[in-house]
Amino acid sequence: MSTPQSTHPRTRTAVRVSVLLGLALIPGLLITTLGLSDVASLMTLACLGALLPALLAPMRIAVATVVFTAVASAMAIPAATDPWLAAGLLAATGAAVGLSARVGASGPVILAAIGIVFLVATPPDTAGLDGPVWLVVGLLAGAASLWGAGAGLLIRRFHHASAGTTSGAAPPHAGLSRSRVGIFAAVLAVTLGTSAWVVVEFDWAHGGGWFVMTFLIVLQPYLQDAWSKTVQRATGTVMGIALAMGIYGVLQASPVALYVVGAASAVLALTIRFTTSRPYWQYVALLTPAVVLLEGVRTSVVDTAAARIGFTLLAAGIAIGIEALMLPAVKRSAQRHHVDHY
Repeated sequence: MSTPQSTHPRTRTAVRVSVLLGLALIPGLLITTLGLSDVASLMTLACLGALLPALLAPMRIAVATVVFTAVASAMAIPAATDPWLAAGLLAATGAAVGLSARVGASGPVILAAIGIVFLVATPPDTAGLDGPVWLVVGLLAGAASLWGAGAGLLIRRFHHASAGTTSGAAPPHAGLSRSRVGIFAAVLAVTLGTSAWVVVEFDWAHGGGWFVMTFLIVLQPYLQDAWSKTVQRATGTVMGIALAMGIYGVLQASPVALYVVGAASAVLALTIRFTTSRPYWQYVALLTPAVVLLEGVRTSVVDTAAARIGFTLLAAGIAIGIEALMLPAVKRSAQRHHVDHY
């Protein structure tokens, strides 16, 4: 009898977190039922992008994410047709993600950065909404990210209260040196800026979004983590694509159903990430169909899935080359600070 008693509290917590995460995505569902799938996709990614820092990062990072999402989303609209503006915006985005590693928050803020990447690669159709497109997008993204941050803080407070604690666990790598953070931020800025220029200049559209996104996820402050995550990322992506295509084959006639399943997949992925210590590839395998379905519902899920797997693997191969080039610099940094982890 002791085993059920020890597992039930954890199960109840996971269920409650899942329910709260699902409630956070209700605005996107309501908008989808009105036929505004582009707007729903934009707002859902912005909501999720702010929700993760609110769950897992220091408060100042959560607040900064909301502000950055609103401003960068507005700037992404003109950047979508100007390669140099796109390069500057995503270089700044990469630098911001890299600098957040100083307090161990580079992982939680990645989804917000991914939202900006997709706005640059495939700006939404805001036909039927009044006002300049850049302003409408900025306001919608800002409102959604504020909603997501508020929901995340409520979930975090509930989770800690149910666990009998008042604050979250220290984020991983919370004590990164300035030199390590500087190298990481510089690599992300150059990589994202360069890839953004290529994506906009050659109109890679959705495929370009997956291409840039992969660098954000795969590149890490420590190369051992990056190599491991590259393999797990590729594995989870292939499995997630297969799952997304199976779901699409059944539900392709109903955009609302696709959104619901995509949102549910995101909820499950985030619940696993927040309440368990399961391997990273399992999180990716669940988050992949969520992003494919939520993005594909406004274009083509088939094209989105095909673009994702091809451009993800291309970027993963390039990332391995970047990691190899980084090796001498990060080894020197590890030696200076007398640590074995590089």
